[in-house]
Amino acid sequence: MQRRIVGWLAWVGVLTATACAPAPIERPKLVVLIGIDQFRADYLERYDAALTGGFRRLKDHGRYYPGATVEHAPTLSYPGHTTLATGSHPKTHGITSNAWVETLADGRKRRVSAARDPSVEILGEPDSPGLSPRQIRVTGLADWIRDAHRDAHAVALSTGPALAMLYGGKALEHEARNHAYWLSGSSGRFVTSSYHRTTYPDWVQRFNDEILPRFQEQVEWTSTVPETARRLARRDLARYEGDGVHTTFPHRFESDAAEDDRARERYPWEADPGAFYTWFFNSPFADEALFALAKEAVLALQLGQDGATDLLAIAIKSMDRIGHDYGPRSQEQLDIFVRLDRLLAGLLDFLDETVGEDHYIVAVSADHGAPNIVEYELEQGRPGVRITEELIRELVDHVDRLVTAYDGPAEQLASRIARELEQFDIVARAMTPDELAGTEPADDILRYYRNSYVLGRSTPFPLWTREVLMGQVANTHPANFGIVVEYVEQGQLWTARSAHGTSYRYDREVPILLMGPGIPAGRVTETARTIDLAPTLAHLAGIPHAETVDGRVLQVSNRDR
Repeated sequence: MQRRIVGWLAWVGVLTATACAPAPIERPKLVVLIGIDQFRADYLERYDAALTGGFRRLKDHGRYYPGATVEHAPTLSYPGHTTLATGSHPKTHGITSNAWVETLADGRKRRVSAARDPSVEILGEPDSPGLSPRQIRVTGLADWIRDAHRDAHAVALSTGPALAMLYGGKALEHEARNHAYWLSGSSGRFVTSSYHRTTYPDWVQRFNDEILPRFQEQVEWTSTVPETARRLARRDLARYEGDGVHTTFPHRFESDAAEDDRARERYPWEADPGAFYTWFFNSPFADEALFALAKEAVLALQLGQDGATDLLAIAIKSMDRIGHDYGPRSQEQLDIFVRLDRLLAGLLDFLDETVGEDHYIVAVSADHGAPNIVEYELEQGRPGVRITEELIRELVDHVDRLVTAYDGPAEQLASRIARELEQFDIVARAMTPDELAGTEPADDILRYYRNSYVLGRSTPFPLWTREVLMGQVANTHPANFGIVVEYVEQGQLWTARSAHGTSYRYDREVPILLMGPGIPAGRVTETARTIDLAPTLAHLAGIPHAETVDGRVLQVSNRDR
């Protein structure tokens, strides 16, 4: 009798869970996920009057979450994109930072890239460091889609180094269905890792040989923003932008690559193509090539045109590069935004024709936001501080002296270092491993950093000096004691004009846009997080997601209510 009661209760639980679970809508033929690096939440509002293309269509005809949030810190690119791809916090997927400190067998410390993998190589670039997603601990949307149908393709493309790899999933058993390609700043070609494939497919070879060079003929970046819309950004002439010299349109390859006529002679296209590839890599023309490659992938692999649901993931790095150099609200960033608006419109029109308007869903979000340039904030009479390398050296040297002289209990050293760090004006918070690993109630800042904490993967960010960036991390660096630092609000690192990475709202607030059949249009005030996007897309595609997901399915359909 007791067994029957337990069984009946279990069945009731199943029925209740089923009744509460969102009902899937009609399965799409193609899922398109676009991750825009450094896409701050307020851009779609601030630049609304300039939008006439893809962003306009998504805002007017899609589901728009204007204040979605990143729920982890530090807010860096690799963790943020991996979260979009997997629906997991960094503490779950393992990519806690762009790089972390690792202890070698001899006790020395080194800085390890989250993507570096010496067991593989970049196809066609044997001298380039090998890259793979091997350090990601969970599966993602690409894997779920491939697992759901044996004929499904997952294609991930990016301009950013290896970002496509984060969206491409971990599957190894079906090479013909694994596609992750990113633009190389060394060769100027779209490349992949031997982790994913042993050869390039013909359509990628053809694109690199015949189509990509057309985009690389452009050597001058001019503003395409209509005069009436340029008032949406701040003035173009600002000495705190870029290199302090080339701060206004037009931006030319020659002038960006060298300071004078004699130096420019060393950088012509024919004499030094590597210099041009670097310039092209950081120009808006790389985005044009990326979207062209996406269309080639749709045609070559017939994405969304057979019985399986396919994935097309596109990671866009240009907003981040321009944001770092010229800052939010700059004319350069506004132009990139307007150009992306047009490129996105062209992609959506193309998908309407090839896949069918009612047969694909598209999602757009970001890995993180960004602060305004601190010198701009000071110019406007608002607080801010530039955190120079000298200030960081002073802080790190202080810790070195403390550790060298310390003779107390070893288990108390991390706490002592953290409290000392908090005496510096530029440090708002220093968190120890015990605090980060704890389960007791925490304030929001500690909670965000806990969502990125993995024992043994402690990041030296943001205590960066040139030595740390070169991979040389002293044994007395706070990162070697598992300590994570949060700078004061509007405190910006010396490494870029605008530097993200904190738990402050300007770094954590991003938009989420969803559009497709069965998804009602409208601006939504419901709480949404970047960890929610991957499981929501899996739900819309009618496929299960992994148990490692930390997010939830957003209520994106009338059937879900």
